[in-house]
Amino acid sequence: MILDTIILENYGAYGGRQEALLTPEEGKPIILFGGMNGGGKTTLLDAIQLAFYGPKARISNRGKLGYKEYLRESIHRGGDPGEGAGITVRFRRVIEGKSRNFELQRCWREGVKGIEETVRVLRDGLPDDIFTEHWDESIEAYLPSSIAHLFFFDGEQIKELAEGGHAADILGTAIHSLLGLDLVDRLENDLKVFERRKKAEGLDPEATRKLAIARSEFVEIFREEEKAASLSGALTNESNQLAKELHAKEELFRKEGGDLFLRRKELEDELVALKARKAATEAQFRELIAGPLPFLLVENLLAEVEQVVRHETEIKRARVLLEVLETRDTEVLDSLKAEKIGGQLLRSMDRILEKDRKSRAGLAKKTLILDADDTLAPQIAHLRGTVLPTAEQQACDFTAKIAALDEKIARLEGELDRAPTAERIAEVQEVLEAARKAHQAKLAELEAIKVRRQALQRQRLMAEARLDKMGENDVNSQFHEDGRLRMLKHSLRVRETLGRFRTKIVKHHTENMESLMLESFCKLLRKKELVSGLKINPETFEATLVTKDGKILPFERLSAGEKQLLATSLLWGLARASGRPVPTIIDTPLGRLDSSHRKHLIERYFPNASHQVLLLSTDEEIVGTYYKELKPFITRTYLLEHNEEAGQTNLKQGYFNV
Repeated sequence: MILDTIILENYGAYGGRQEALLTPEEGKPIILFGGMNGGGKTTLLDAIQLAFYGPKARISNRGKLGYKEYLRESIHRGGDPGEGAGITVRFRRVIEGKSRNFELQRCWREGVKGIEETVRVLRDGLPDDIFTEHWDESIEAYLPSSIAHLFFFDGEQIKELAEGGHAADILGTAIHSLLGLDLVDRLENDLKVFERRKKAEGLDPEATRKLAIARSEFVEIFREEEKAASLSGALTNESNQLAKELHAKEELFRKEGGDLFLRRKELEDELVALKARKAATEAQFRELIAGPLPFLLVENLLAEVEQVVRHETEIKRARVLLEVLETRDTEVLDSLKAEKIGGQLLRSMDRILEKDRKSRAGLAKKTLILDADDTLAPQIAHLRGTVLPTAEQQACDFTAKIAALDEKIARLEGELDRAPTAERIAEVQEVLEAARKAHQAKLAELEAIKVRRQALQRQRLMAEARLDKMGENDVNSQFHEDGRLRMLKHSLRVRETLGRFRTKIVKHHTENMESLMLESFCKLLRKKELVSGLKINPETFEATLVTKDGKILPFERLSAGEKQLLATSLLWGLARASGRPVPTIIDTPLGRLDSSHRKHLIERYFPNASHQVLLLSTDEEIVGTYYKELKPFITRTYLLEHNEEAGQTNLKQGYFNV
């Protein structure tokens, strides 16, 4: 099947006549729709399902409304109820080897007797009365409504399948429909009815009365169970709608700075702690500055002082030596005189010694400028060689720490400046809390109805057992080996055979489904070494992952993004297993996935999901890099422009300013 055109006339948010061409080009399967939350994306998905399935369509905002009431409410507010609304879908599908063009028209209006609905089918441009009259049977035979969610779904459905407790139910329903086992279930129920009717024949009045009471109780419980199932479906739709609204309110809260507001106290405490650390660091820095650090400014002068001090030390040593030599020379001359050595030798000796003293007197006669202690030079050397380099490194460390703290403080102060005040955020926060409470309340209702359904199911099984027991007792006492007993025995055997048939047929076909699901999951998953197998229990329909070493991998160990990829893979695998060439339509396709998981969907899923893929994206999903990566696979784009004043959405070619 290929969807060629959709035409909306005064349906939901779409006022007037809105038309979109959906035919994909070769190698470009994607038709991309962009719209803000509340702008009509989900309504477009609802429209296609409503056109195909009418009362059986899984519509997001129908809630507890009856079908006719929903049709009345879905007429555009600005439109005339007398003229009503309509949805037209033009599509192609192959029948008996030939491609046939169809035009499906579903229209409704407010008439004198309430809502009047009309369904009309054209084949190859001509009205086809057979298809028109039997459209429900035709579409159910080609694409049963029970498996439509494998091809038409939204992010919330993926989230429910990934995080909710209904995965086994969803898989079971889909597998039953794909294998045609709903016919087996229907046959089994018909046989039970047949058996009860046969058991009731020929009973005495009292037994018949008791059997009638038991049957009445069973029927009443069955009706209550059906009502509970219907209510559960309605509550699920409402819950999904509220989840979308909650997500939209969370996004608005975030854009308004709500996250910063919630973290304001934390940010303020962190700012106080950072300022305290900065003050302590600056105090340590000041202590360093009060010590030897300023000498770094005069390090060259210190070098000169050290040199001068060492030079003056040499002068002092020269003076001491000169005094010692003068004393020695006098003593030597006096000793020579005492030995009566005189004359020319004594005079020569005196000249030699005097010449030696004069040669050493030059350094000793130099002036002392500092006249410092001799220990000053080593002290200056230690200061320059050890103390000042250490102080300089400490100063660099303190400077870097203070700069880093200043940067953090500036960032926090910037965030606090952007954080809205309580007065500014109060209204948005109130709306968010209301949406959260409404969603939680709806989830509580859904859980309550789930518990009620389980209780009714137990009651029905007990009532059914009592009903069968009453019939058996009377059969054993009143039926002998007549025709009725033989029919009952054969019917029971047939039901047992059907039960074994159901289990075997599921086991036979689930292997292919498991393979396709696993292949889809491996295509989407980053961690290719994480999973090597996927198994489906043929009785409970619970899916189990298996690691490379053969161990069971609990779903709880998967991240939220991996769970959503797994849910997408399950739907993708089942859709491929169906063998039906049906387009895939995805509303809010990227949901709350992180960037890496989004990238895998963009690269590996959307271009390969089907031969035709309709994506309904918000302005925060398929934009920027994601849009550029997907662009080679896009045939055309549409923008859903919502006019608040006119209260309607218009379909226009184009996309967000990407």
